Amino acid sequence: MIKRIVVLGLGRIGSSIAGILAADKNYQVLGADINPAAVQEHGDFFPCRLITNHDYSSLLKDQDAVISALSFNDNPYVAQAALESGCSYFDLTEDVRCTEAIKTIARQAVKGQVFMPQCGLAPGFIGILAYSFAQKFEQLDSLKLRVGALPEFPSNQMMYNLTWNTEGLVNEYANPCEAIKNNKITLIEPLEGREEFSVSGVTYEAFNTSGGLANLCQTLDGKVRELTYKTIRYPGHCSLMRFLFNDLRLGEEGDRRRMLMDILESSVATTSQDLVLISVVATGYAGQKLQQRSRTFLLHHTIDQSAIQIATATAAVTTVDLMLHSKVLRTGFVEQEVLDIESFLNNEFAKSYREAELGICNPI
Repeated sequence: MIKRIVVLGLGRIGSSIAGILAADKNYQVLGADINPAAVQEHGDFFPCRLITNHDYSSLLKDQDAVISALSFNDNPYVAQAALESGCSYFDLTEDVRCTEAIKTIARQAVKGQVFMPQCGLAPGFIGILAYSFAQKFEQLDSLKLRVGALPEFPSNQMMYNLTWNTEGLVNEYANPCEAIKNNKITLIEPLEGREEFSVSGVTYEAFNTSGGLANLCQTLDGKVRELTYKTIRYPGHCSLMRFLFNDLRLGEEGDRRRMLMDILESSVATTSQDLVLISVVATGYAGQKLQQRSRTFLLHHTIDQSAIQIATATAAVTTVDLMLHSKVLRTGFVEQEVLDIESFLNNEFAKSYREAELGICNPI
């Protein structure tokens, strides 16, 4: 049965999502954007409409689902329109407050209508991957989630180029970070907890950032001693960010944060020559022995698409496909971790992830 999908926001990620789905005979896609140029650019590949006055309801009539690739500020309005239209809702947000608002809206869902925010890369795929380890240990001890979208050829002192949404980047660096420490859900400071590690001979650093855990803290409350999420960068980046966010206080909400976004967007070059590194390291007890297991994925850009486009769009499309074709009827707010990692990786849309895994996963 053909599924009718609306993709809101035709930027790099949204247009990739719409393009993947439109190429599949099982989906009928309608794209929409507030920018006439974006609508015109993609209109030859799938039907597109212009969004006027934030009129989402008319776009969602008689649709099976909506995928919002808009700013997190717009997502609660889209979710409300989805509720009223009776279609399921998906988004890519990393913003915690936005997700809380959507959880509230989801309580009014009708039977079979799901609300699944945060279903891109991180949050999203990383949560599905991390939760899979909870099923394999008799007793889980720690989960360390690490994700980074990095330039392949860094050339500035920051060792970084802009590869995705600047507002989302600043939020990650500035907002409090959820974690589980000593078996208790807590908030920890962003840009702290710096560590170094190596993958395939390359040294990276990682530090606390906000939003990557989605609902994992609540799901694993009482089931794990330590749960942390950190962003991966090249060494030296964290120190410079601490100077901007802490010493110059440019992470404060309001005008100072907007000033920082203006500085970054006007001074830091964008790039599509990037890579995405994903790592989960888990420790736990199997029998009486404390053991460690990990899985690592490294996605590269192509001629046509950046690695962050591929990773985020592929994760979102795979998630939507699994949810819309699930034999389990779900209603209301749904966490990513309900999805089985092997079902995810074996999905036809997840080829990029299957090909990106480093090493061999040895089952416990």
